[in-house]
Amino acid sequence: MKNTQKLMKSKTVLRLLTVPILALAFNCAENDLSDENLLVSPNVTISSTNAQTIQAENFDGMKGIQTESTSDSGGGSNVGWIDSGDYLEYSLTVPASGSYKFEFRVASKSNASKFDFYQGNTKLSNVNKAATGGYQSWVTTSKTVNLSAGTSTLKLLATGGGWNINWIKITPVSVSQTTVSDNLALGKTAEQSSNYSSSAGLPGLAVDGNTSGAWSQGSVTHTSNSSSPWWQVRLGDDYTIGDIVIWNRTDSCCSSRLNNFDVFVYNDAGTQVYKTTITSTPNPSVTISTGGVTGSRVRIKLKGTNALSLAEVQVFSGESDGGGTTNPPTGNASIPSDLMSNCNQWKITYPDGEEDKTLCGEANNEYFFVNSAKNGMVFRAPIRSNNGTTPNSDYVRSELRERTEDGKSDIYWTTDGTHVVYVKQAITHLPIEKNHLVATQIHGDKAAGIDDAMVLRLEGSNLFLSFNGNKLRSDVTVKSNYSLGTVHEVIFEVKNGKHYCYYSEDGDLRSKYLNGTASSYLVKDGSNSVLMDIDYDQSYFKIGNYTQSNAEEEGSSTGNSNNYGEVVVYDFFVDHN
Repeated sequence: MKNTQKLMKSKTVLRLLTVPILALAFNCAENDLSDENLLVSPNVTISSTNAQTIQAENFDGMKGIQTESTSDSGGGSNVGWIDSGDYLEYSLTVPASGSYKFEFRVASKSNASKFDFYQGNTKLSNVNKAATGGYQSWVTTSKTVNLSAGTSTLKLLATGGGWNINWIKITPVSVSQTTVSDNLALGKTAEQSSNYSSSAGLPGLAVDGNTSGAWSQGSVTHTSNSSSPWWQVRLGDDYTIGDIVIWNRTDSCCSSRLNNFDVFVYNDAGTQVYKTTITSTPNPSVTISTGGVTGSRVRIKLKGTNALSLAEVQVFSGESDGGGTTNPPTGNASIPSDLMSNCNQWKITYPDGEEDKTLCGEANNEYFFVNSAKNGMVFRAPIRSNNGTTPNSDYVRSELRERTEDGKSDIYWTTDGTHVVYVKQAITHLPIEKNHLVATQIHGDKAAGIDDAMVLRLEGSNLFLSFNGNKLRSDVTVKSNYSLGTVHEVIFEVKNGKHYCYYSEDGDLRSKYLNGTASSYLVKDGSNSVLMDIDYDQSYFKIGNYTQSNAEEEGSSTGNSNNYGEVVVYDFFVDHN
């Protein structure tokens, strides 16, 4: 049983070396940890294609915790007796950089499960999950973050006490298929305009394979404080260059030095073939897609006067992952739930008015199915005389509505805090007569006059944001000449009542948003990026296809096999904090 205070628990810090020891367990009780009776956890290598689960008790290092038997499904042990300041550490190898979904299985009686989690010294995100009512009443909470390739320490640092954790599940979401071995800069000749000292901050530290931005770990470059300092790497030959990833120093004193800088690519003849300017500070990294230029030297140069420090510079071969409007790569999904990170978290309403809350393992049907490329979920709403609708609507839909993570009930949130929905999609077909369709929306309190608070709406070729049909504010144009089938990314973000929208067709929005460098994708009303500032509750996100027509609107075209609205969704997530 979980107690409200710790029983005979030492507050010593334990750090285990990753060595080939099978076990050091000598008649130990599960909740009696000491230096003499610890199970040594091996390094965990996560997959760039499949989910990987880490049992919480298989830590490499910890402070202050104990373990106990769990009644959660699967049995085994969970970690408990957690106070603020306690931590768990796991040796983690990430084969490819990209965004990964972290799911944490937690339980607590009366306190929230509160902790920050880190990769090395880089804080990835925080968790603040409300009490579940019991120390063995388990729920799963999730966050999607960016991980960098390589071996590092995953650390969970408690910011509150009185909670348990059973396991951590890591699922790749949007991961570059370029691996560490494809880094053209690794180990190559590096130079910089000046050296901070003869023994520290040398240029080769930015091509040593270590992305840690902490100066104390000895893998950060440093020039002297000077005008327009630069750093460069020579690749040795001309290569087709896709992405350049620049990792910043992460010490609080100095990370802001890296901003307003140019990135150049030169070919073997010394001709500049690419240049871009980065005005923001990488936190901790920024990915630059060159579009596939041919070059042999990459240079980074500050515009002002300062010291230039870099943790790592990676130069990957080949063309950019998602650059431009190219379609996502072919997948291997067979049913829609194969493309959903949590199929319990969503329900769907079909054009005949039926609602389905059991999407896990659900077979393809004519309204909701996997496309021929096996990489997208198709939401189709044909216009027929026997269509049904949802209450208070005259139109048809094949649309997901978010629910709680465990799928037990519909979710409703207020505009306090931060709420995000991300969708990568393409609107592929419109009705014949009334060619209007909504794809992605925030739904609010209808009784308060909010209803469709902010939606992405296409009418013909005009793609725009609508705010409850002009009742909350006027429309905002996103793109006046949208072509059907164009793959795009959209993010709706609500921060304490302030509504923002991001839009992109270059394939980079998700990674840049997670890196904190997506401001250039903000949809603005004039110069204002806050599109609406209003508080309300009874809120939830919807994803898919809400076709704005019906049999009456379509008239004689009703029942035509070519009369339907359609959206293909390739990727999506929601996040509430």
